Order: sequence, then C-alpha cells, then structure tokens
Amino acid sequence: MKQEYPTKCIMFIYEYITMLGMMLLYEFITNIILHFLILMIIPITKIIVPSKYHHKKKVGIFFVSILLSLTLTILFPVHLSNHTVFDLMYIPIFICFFYVHKYTGLCLLFFALIYRLIESDTSDVFLIVNYLVLAFIFHLLTKFYQKSSLRKKILIGLLFYIPIASTRMIIFFKNQETQFFIQALFLVFVYALTLILIIYMIEMHQSHLLMRETIQAADKLNAISQLAASIAHEIRNPMTTVKGFMQLMHAEQNLTKTQIQYIEVSLKELERTNQMINDFLTLSKPANNTVITFDLIPNIQDVTEFMKSYAHLSNIQLQCKITHYPIYIDGNANELKQLLINFIKNAIEAINENGTVEIEVISLKNKVKITVRDNGKGMSKEELSRIGQPYFSTKTRGTGLGLMIAFDIIKKMNGKYEIESNENEGTAIHLYFSTSDSV
Repeated sequence: MKQEYPTKCIMFIYEYITMLGMMLLYEFITNIILHFLILMIIPITKIIVPSKYHHKKKVGIFFVSILLSLTLTILFPVHLSNHTVFDLMYIPIFICFFYVHKYTGLCLLFFALIYRLIESDTSDVFLIVNYLVLAFIFHLLTKFYQKSSLRKKILIGLLFYIPIASTRMIIFFKNQETQFFIQALFLVFVYALTLILIIYMIEMHQSHLLMRETIQAADKLNAISQLAASIAHEIRNPMTTVKGFMQLMHAEQNLTKTQIQYIEVSLKELERTNQMINDFLTLSKPANNTVITFDLIPNIQDVTEFMKSYAHLSNIQLQCKITHYPIYIDGNANELKQLLINFIKNAIEAINENGTVEIEVISLKNKVKITVRDNGKGMSKEELSRIGQPYFSTKTRGTGLGLMIAFDIIKKMNGKYEIESNENEGTAIHLYFSTSDSV
C-alpha cells in the first residue's frame, strides 16, 4: 500500500503536466488558426468585391479590410511568454504599402507603432526601428514591386520579413526564454506561409481580372473588325456624293455668311466621319506581317517634321531628343510611323495652348526606349486604366480607335509600352522595342 502511494502521485503529476501541455498546445494552435483567419480577410475581401464598383470604392473597401486585420492582430497577439508576444502586423502593412498606396501604408504603420509605444514594453524599440527602416525601403521599392513578377514579389515580402523575425529571436535569447524557441520558429514559418498565400491570392485575382478585360477588349475588337469592312464602304459611297454637292454649293457666289459657315461645318464633319471610317478599315485589314530591319532614327525625324505644322497651329512646341545614331529594330516602318503620329497627335490635343510635346529616344541594353511626353491636362487613374479600350477617349469627340490601332501595332512588333499620367501635369508614353544587330 505504501509503495502504491508514490506511484499514484507520480502518475497524477505526469497526467497533470500532460494535460497542461495539451491545453497550452491547444491554445497555441488555436491562436495560430485565429490569426490566419484574421489575415484571410484581406485577400477574400479583394476577391469578393464586385468589379463593377468604382475604383475608389473598391480601394476603400480593401483598405478597411487591411485596417480591420491589423487592428485584430494587434489586439489579440500570440503570447509565448510574459515578455514576448507575436502578432502579424507586418503582413497588413506590407499589403497596404504595395497594393493600396505607399502613403496609406505609412499612415497604417504609424498607427500600429503608436499603439506599440503605448501598450508594449521597451523591448519593442528594436521592432519599431525595424519597421521605420522597412517603411523607408518600401517607399523606394513601390514602383519596382509593381513591375516585378509574382516570384519576385514573394521574395521581396519574405526578404523584408527576415529582420522582423530575427528581432523576435533576439528578444527570446535576451530574455533567456529559449524553451519557447521551437514554438517561435514554428510561428515564423506559419506567418511566412501566410504572407506567401495572401500575395499569391491577390496576384492571381488581379491576373484573372486583367485576363477577363483583355478577352472582353478582344471580343469588342473582333466585333468591330467584322462589321467594319461591310459597313464602311456602304457609308463612304453616299458620303462622297454628299461631300461633292456640298463643295459645289460652297463655290456659289450668292451665299450668305451664315450659309457658308453651315457648309464649312458640314464639310468638317464629313472629313471627321471619313477619318473614323479609315480607322475602322485599318482594324478590319489583315495584319501586315512583313518584317524588315530598319533604322529607327530617320523615321522618327520624318514623323517629327510631319507633325510640326500641326503643333504650330495650336502654338505648341514639338521637340525631338535623340542620343544615339543609328538604332536598328525589326518591324514595319510605316506602321511605326502611324503609331507615333497617333501618340503625338493625342499629346498635342491634350494641351490647351503654349505647351510642349517632347519626343525622346534612348538606347538601352539590347533595347530602345521612345518617349512621347506632354505637359497637358493629364489623366486620372480611372481614365488611365481604360485607355486603349474601344469607344473610350478623353476627347469629347474621340472614338478611342487611334490608340487601339497604336497598341495593336506595338503588340505586332513585340514591343511593350508604359503610360505615366497625372491630372493637370501631363502624360508620358514609353515605348520599348528590341534592337537588331543585323543591318
């Protein structure tokens, strides 16, 4: 009987420790799942918000989801000890910087750090310094991140999570709490996977939206192309007759000033209609696949001289800056001239008066960069996102077909383009083409 008593005590202590360990493990896993679900609010909100909503409304809802996730993860951190807590504030801040706006991300960061200073102990000074340094780097990397591939974006996210995770480990060793090291390491691993998953979900959603918009634009273009050839000639025949009679009437000597004005307006409208028909016919023509190697510079100079008279009519200076001679590319020279004329014409028309349109050619490594820049009225983000779509134009009487044709030519020449624009500041269109070594 006396021998059984110590054995029962040992068993009781063992069962108590086991039960306590299971409870702690259960609480630990529950906290991880809770934080994971809190952060899933961000990509799920991004996905479920209807695409028909206005851009600002969608961004606003997305920001609210980020703010909610940040607040919840700060209010309910994972306590590994009396001295050390884990939260996921890095992930909402990272997403806000690179998927909403860098200044919005900065405001969110200050909100989180102020809360840290009020609620936490002095050991979080390391964490605060980390985040301030990261905020500065994020500010510089915003444009680079947006142009990067999915793999690079994930690597950037993980790369800058390393200082945060390292700080946590330093705090553990500083407080001599190495017994929690395995749990902390597991948390770091789970949080890294969560960051990867969120970036992947957001990027896949944006890729899906872009693909859907591309398909819709292609369907519209296909419909226009099919109708163009059959309708354009039917319109042009009677229009030519009307134009001929209007010109005969304009030559009459006994017309009043008002009648002459009416006829001139009618002739201008007929000319505009004829230009629209030409655009439709251009879309309906089969692609010209003739590719030759030609010198880019003389073609740009020809276009510049050709458009100078049009620029002078609006008191606008047309400047051309070329740094290298010659530059050879593969493509169709006439089509290149057509797309440059479209871009320069749009740039001139975007300026009220006394402005400047600048054409700049820069030779890069295996590439050439052509920039058409104006200091006109510029475009909003919403207008910029719709540029090149059928029937969309910032001009009251535009059709959007000119830019559609230009972008189609760029695609056929295996080129790329970027558009930068700010309202009341101007627009810059950057074209990139691969250079050719053979002449």
